[in-house]
Amino acid sequence: MARGEKLFTVGPVMIFPDVSEYSGKQLPYFRTRDFSEIMLNSEYLLKKLLFAEKESRAVFLTASGTGAMEAAVGCTFRKGEKVLIVVGGGFGKRFAEICDAHGILHDDIVLAFGETFSESHLEQFSGRGYSGFLVNLDETSTGQLYDIGMISRFCRREGICLVADAISSFLADPVYMEKYGIDEIILSSQKALSLAPGLSSVVMGKKVFDERIADGGKDMYYLNLKRHADDQIRGQTPFTPAVGILLDLNSALRKIDSAGVESVISRTAGLASYFRKRASESGLNIPDYPLSNAVTPLIFEKNAYGIFETLRNDYGLTVTPSGGDLRDKVLRVGHIGNLSEPDYDELLLALEKVR
Repeated sequence: MARGEKLFTVGPVMIFPDVSEYSGKQLPYFRTRDFSEIMLNSEYLLKKLLFAEKESRAVFLTASGTGAMEAAVGCTFRKGEKVLIVVGGGFGKRFAEICDAHGILHDDIVLAFGETFSESHLEQFSGRGYSGFLVNLDETSTGQLYDIGMISRFCRREGICLVADAISSFLADPVYMEKYGIDEIILSSQKALSLAPGLSSVVMGKKVFDERIADGGKDMYYLNLKRHADDQIRGQTPFTPAVGILLDLNSALRKIDSAGVESVISRTAGLASYFRKRASESGLNIPDYPLSNAVTPLIFEKNAYGIFETLRNDYGLTVTPSGGDLRDKVLRVGHIGNLSEPDYDELLLALEKVR
């Protein structure tokens, strides 16, 4: 990161200085009662902030969010089972690739860029005997926020297991695990939690844990969720964890719990609304599909990646570029992390000059 660089990205993000307590400091030994108590407290707080049932289980993996996605898929479903996946961008595609790697059959609801996910997409897949439904609540590559209520009704009607990647929507959008019957939620440290990358979590409802996780993932070793859940009972992990990030996580969760999860979401929503209003007024093009509070996509006719480079190199402002077919069409501006309205004023001024 260049000196003075300001991140408007969706992970990693600008870190709050009062949370990154252990960065660059000597870390404590972790096979202790003190560390176990911190881990147990983090599990309690994480489930509370997700509005999960009391009997749900949470584990902490020293892995990126993709590691948690693979753990959830590989430990929940069996070879030969079929799942339904929303593929509206790169992260939906990643779910499909993970299923392919584990021999799990899948049908994909493929959305073109700009296409809104709706009830009509689901209707054709009713009654097909799927074992699960995999979805990125916020498809971070496009910023589209999928209707979790609509998805929940479909999964309950079909009697299938709902696995949701909430990596970028947690703390940015309302996520109610028990209310919407979400069986598993996948999280990661570098998004709205505003921590360093390298830590992810899977929170599992009691039903899916008892019926699938407890006897699943037999071909998984490091990412075996049952093994991690067994150790988490005593506040430990089966392998060496990301000690510093876990300690910072507990600090962050305690601060979020004290402030109230609704107020944290409201702050992010306020920043998103502020930026989108001013961006629209300045003539920038924003998609009209439902957007997560975490990120705003900006559509350009051409040279989006060139604008990204100019913003970073000449102004010290880093937004999130896109890849593939969207490389020169879409930039994404994040609203999570240690940012404020004056930061967006600075970004918008720079965009006026370079676009």
